[in-house]
Amino acid sequence: MSKYNVTLELPSEQITPGFMDVGIHENVEMTKVEYGISPNGNEFLAFYFRNESGETGSHTEWVPKGNNPEEIEKKEINQMSRVKQIVKTFIPLENFVFSADNFEDFAKKTIQKLNDSYKGVKIRVKFVYSGKYTSLPKLWQPRFIERMDNNGYYGDIKGESKIKISSADPMTRPDVTVTAKNPFEAAPSLSVSNMPF
Repeated sequence: MSKYNVTLELPSEQITPGFMDVGIHENVEMTKVEYGISPNGNEFLAFYFRNESGETGSHTEWVPKGNNPEEIEKKEINQMSRVKQIVKTFIPLENFVFSADNFEDFAKKTIQKLNDSYKGVKIRVKFVYSGKYTSLPKLWQPRFIERMDNNGYYGDIKGESKIKISSADPMTRPDVTVTAKNPFEAAPSLSVSNMPF
C-alpha cells in the first residue's frame, strides 16, 4: 500500500517568466548585444532585453539579401536607422559615426561603440509581432525605444514618452490555418488571416 506524505518541500507549480508580449513595456533593461552566425550560416546582430518581471525579448538584425542592389541598399539604410535608434538611447549620436566594410564589421563596431553603456539603464520599448514572434518593429519610425529617465534626451519634452502604438504596428499574431477541401486531396490549401500587410 502506498503512503502519501504531503510536505512543504513537495514540488508545486512554479511560474516561470516568459517572453514580452506586444505593447509598450517600461523599466526594461537591455542585457546583451552579440554578433553571431546561425546554424544555417546567416550572420546576425542581436539585442536582448529583460523587464522587471523577468520576461525577456530580443531583436535580431540579419544581413539584407536580394538580387536588386538598390533594394539591398534600401534595406541596409533601414537597418542602420533601426540600429542607430537603439544605440542613441545609450550613447551620444556623435559617438556612433563610422564606416564598415561588411555586415560583420558593422555589427562588431556597433557592439564596440555601445560597450557597457546600456548596463543598468532603464528603458521603454515597443514590441510588435515579427512573424509569429515578438520583436522591435521593422520600421525605424516612429520611435520604438527610449530611456525611462528621458530628461529632455535629444530635444524631447522632459518626462513625455514619444513611443506610441500606430496603425502600422502588427499587434495581432499572424494566423495560418491549413484546411483541406477534400480529405483525399494530396495538397491542402492555405487560408491566411490577420496578416500584418
